[in-house]
Amino acid sequence: MPQEPLKAECHFENASGDDLIDAIQTVAGRCGQGVIVPPPGNGPDNPLAWSIQEVNRAGMETDKTEREKLCTNAMLNARRSLACLVDWYVSRDLADRCKNPPGSPRQKAEFLMQRGVIDGLTSRVLSRAIEKRNRVEHDYIVPDLGTAEDVVELLRRTTATIRHQSDPAHGPWIYGLFLYESTWKDGKHNVAFHGWCEPLVVFSRFSSLPWIGIVVPDSATKALVRRCPLADVTNGQLVQLISLAEQKFGQASTFSDTRYCEEMSCAIALGGD
Repeated sequence: MPQEPLKAECHFENASGDDLIDAIQTVAGRCGQGVIVPPPGNGPDNPLAWSIQEVNRAGMETDKTEREKLCTNAMLNARRSLACLVDWYVSRDLADRCKNPPGSPRQKAEFLMQRGVIDGLTSRVLSRAIEKRNRVEHDYIVPDLGTAEDVVELLRRTTATIRHQSDPAHGPWIYGLFLYESTWKDGKHNVAFHGWCEPLVVFSRFSSLPWIGIVVPDSATKALVRRCPLADVTNGQLVQLISLAEQKFGQASTFSDTRYCEEMSCAIALGGD
């Protein structure tokens, strides 16, 4: 006989970023669920593909002016691809919604290093490649074929390695487990809540005021949620919170699209403002 669903009841209490850091250090659990984060705009893949096509065509072009144009476009598109990928990581980890979002390329690179997406060596190598591209755009210097090939290939190989090590589409959402049943009917997911079973760490991105919180069960249906608006969390605290959640609960075992995650958030009483 199917189990009857329960009604989740959450009592929300305000907390600071430091409060949550202290609280997460006292809990532990099993891996939870992540959210599939779409890329900014049309994503980084097309500009990178265009840059590869352009630099390959440049290598076969006999007309000097056309070759220079292709080399220039190849470097600009390669840099656009990298910029889009970096912004994807920043969005994935919610840093674009925190109190002091990283704005400059240097700040974004520092955030990615803190999150372990890249290391210092990769950051320095990419900085030099970007400097060559900046000379093309800002100093109006036309690159030669060798320079264009070096930059495009470096960015292609580096971004492929980065994406393999850390998927920019796999964002944090819920760390820990609760009981539920999910079915698909009439073109939509139906989520039946069956009870809290352990503390959770939640990175809620679906309400109009995104927040980070810890869910402390009081019974199978009732839980205290201590949360802090993301707008009050610094990016340094954000890095600590995600890192602690990963240490205490492990990596998320499943990832779902944002629509499904939002529906589930509402079903377990964590989706409201």
